[in-house]
Amino acid sequence: MNGGALHIHHAGIGELQTAASTILAPLAVTAPGADAFRADIDAAAVGRAAVARIRGSGHLVARTSRAITSSDPELLKVTLHRSPSPAAVDQGGRQSRAHGGDFVVLDMTRPYRLAVADGCDVMAVGISRTELGRHADTVARHAALRLPAETGAQAVLSAFLQGLGSHLDELAGPAQAHVGDALVSLLLAAFTDGTPGRMDTETDLVDRIRVYALANIADPSLCVDSVAAAHGISARQLHRLFSRDEVSFAAWLRRERLERVRRDLLDPAHDGRTTAAVAARWGMHDPRHLARALRTHYGQTARDLRQGRVTRPD
Repeated sequence: MNGGALHIHHAGIGELQTAASTILAPLAVTAPGADAFRADIDAAAVGRAAVARIRGSGHLVARTSRAITSSDPELLKVTLHRSPSPAAVDQGGRQSRAHGGDFVVLDMTRPYRLAVADGCDVMAVGISRTELGRHADTVARHAALRLPAETGAQAVLSAFLQGLGSHLDELAGPAQAHVGDALVSLLLAAFTDGTPGRMDTETDLVDRIRVYALANIADPSLCVDSVAAAHGISARQLHRLFSRDEVSFAAWLRRERLERVRRDLLDPAHDGRTTAAVAARWGMHDPRHLARALRTHYGQTARDLRQGRVTRPD
């Protein structure tokens, strides 16, 4: 979803189908007694995710095999169900009933059906697999399974989404990007499998290492050795775990730090800070390395970014 916020009140079933298909990907939306159907739709781009809140009559949403094409974006849809009546979910042979307070993940690259009961109140997040990176498979493993949002990271994500749903049209500029980062981090925290100290697969461990690194990204001592020690593995094992990726752990960490430095340099709220102070905020303390990295990755110096306020193309 591109552009500003979308608000449609008392939408008919056709308007809901058009809006849902525009926000995410082509969907078929039907309802019993379609003439009497009404819904309120609020949606906006939040960072690189699309977020929508839908309140209204009961309806059926279907992603059909006929509607799926190779040109569609590879999206995962995360829904938070807030109405007391259950929603029936069916994807890939999995069936579940989501109750008020439950999350459900749906893989938009495969057919699914979601029947929302009358009096529905649903928050939906559409996010690309590319944005989630290696975490995408971790999140996708939850497809069509209800995940209660009663405790831990799930409860935090639920509260975050409910607050976000009430303020979708108030986000712009750097604030939108920061909120988008927070949303992605909370999604990863809520949908990372397993429990600390017990990893079912190497992918689970890589996911947890990335979440840990992002949570401690401002620590200048964060490095291969410290991260490996924090997870009870050797540096050699950490290198092996990341060998399947196109970039090493160290390169990935540098990229994440550099993107945050760039974002702060583009944000007028940080104009009172020196470039060195901005970089130090994200664990980067070598001015010469920072200057080279900015020119290499973005073709601009810190001064260029601050003076031009150039927006990075999608």
